Amino acid sequence: MQEPAAVLPLPVHQLARFCRLMNYEGWAVDLPRLCIDTAYAHACLATAHTSSDERLRQAALELFEAYDRNAAAGTLH
Repeated sequence: MQEPAAVLPLPVHQLARFCRLMNYEGWAVDLPRLCIDTAYAHACLATAHTSSDERLRQAALELFEAYDRNAAAGTLH
């Protein structure tokens, strides 16, 4: 029997930075929802990729990797 994949905590400091950068662009982000709603998180990350701000695009990529890492375990946190 295969052991379930470990779920790693989402990086809180990266989430906070992402929210701050999104707000600078005029896009409000609900941080608690970002942590529990995969569809909402992916929509926010996709929106971030349309930004001209390289820092925001990079932050979105890093968070996407964190979400993707936990996807195999079936939950975000």
